[in-house]
Amino acid sequence: MKSPARSARRLPNFGLVLACVLLLFGSTANLRGQEYVSHTKVGDRMPAFSVEQASGGHFSMAGQAGKVVVVNFWATWCGPCQAEMPHLEQDIWQKYKSTPGFVMIGIAREQTRDVVLDFQRKHGALTYPLAWDPNRSAYKLLADAGIPRTYVIDRHGIITFQNDGYDPRDLATIDRAIQKALAAN
Repeated sequence: MKSPARSARRLPNFGLVLACVLLLFGSTANLRGQEYVSHTKVGDRMPAFSVEQASGGHFSMAGQAGKVVVVNFWATWCGPCQAEMPHLEQDIWQKYKSTPGFVMIGIAREQTRDVVLDFQRKHGALTYPLAWDPNRSAYKLLADAGIPRTYVIDRHGIITFQNDGYDPRDLATIDRAIQKALAAN
């Protein structure tokens, strides 16, 4: 049987360990929160950027004036991105691709032309326009980390929807944001 004095000596050690664990957990949570900080919010003007497209030429935000634009940042190695892409294809691109004034682009963050073109060949069911941002020059205007990351921009260049991560329920919200932006003047 343990003496009460011995048990009492362990309590401060347990308390110290618990305090260290809580401190470490809190620090990690704060770092993750800082890591996924967005540089934009709904209501902001979408920053100007230009990226090279898989189909040739460049996509630039400045060239999209007067259009409703969906921008999705992704990567070939990103599991949530790969889960989201078929839904963007089916639920967004296929629905709106023939709509006048609608544009959509998937931009591969930190990926090269060859990697994106190879991915596109292997995933032929993805028909929406793809591009690459190998040095994060476009992405860094919007955030520090976190993909997939999707934006809906209205005809005036204003962000009307933005999110990071993939949740299938967000597709309905993206769809409503597109509909609202297309209906507005």
